[in-house]
Amino acid sequence: MRKFLDMLPRINLRLVAAAFCAVAILHILATLVAPELAPSRAYEQISQEMPLNTMQILPPVTPSSQRLPFMAPDARYALCRFDTKDGAVSLTATLPGPGWIVALYSTAGDNFFTSVAQPGRRTDVSLLLVPSDDRFRGLTPEAKGASTRPDEPVLTVPAQTGVALVRAPEQGQAYRARNLAELKRARCAFRSL
Repeated sequence: MRKFLDMLPRINLRLVAAAFCAVAILHILATLVAPELAPSRAYEQISQEMPLNTMQILPPVTPSSQRLPFMAPDARYALCRFDTKDGAVSLTATLPGPGWIVALYSTAGDNFFTSVAQPGRRTDVSLLLVPSDDRFRGLTPEAKGASTRPDEPVLTVPAQTGVALVRAPEQGQAYRARNLAELKRARCAFRSL
């Protein structure tokens, strides 16, 4: 046995350490690049099924009717696929109580804006999603002297394409009609500047 061990070449520790470091660097790079190389299947599916710049109420979530990953079955959703390529998109929604959320996602699934309802007060959300390029599209209504309603705050968010989501908690039969009515009032529409 001793002769066999002596016949094996000596292990070069520097070579083993270099190979270990190379494999670790390759693993880190592959982990960081994977989201960029993986197709965004959720957004691709939505882009084929949903009209552009139009809010639609989704059916109740079941295992077979889940439009996006990780949708909760104890909530109802309204969804808008937006694109600001041709101009601004106006998004309005009312969040009447706890559990209501408005969230904006990029096509890659990154959440870049969220508004959450506060307990005991009604939250009105009004967003103006504007193109993020430098092209001049004319003066805004505010610049022309037209004023917005003082009780309606407007937040301008730079975005190109993505998904706007309004989430309403499923609070039982007593609140179902009210929640669906509030979801139907949510708007997502092209707005000329």
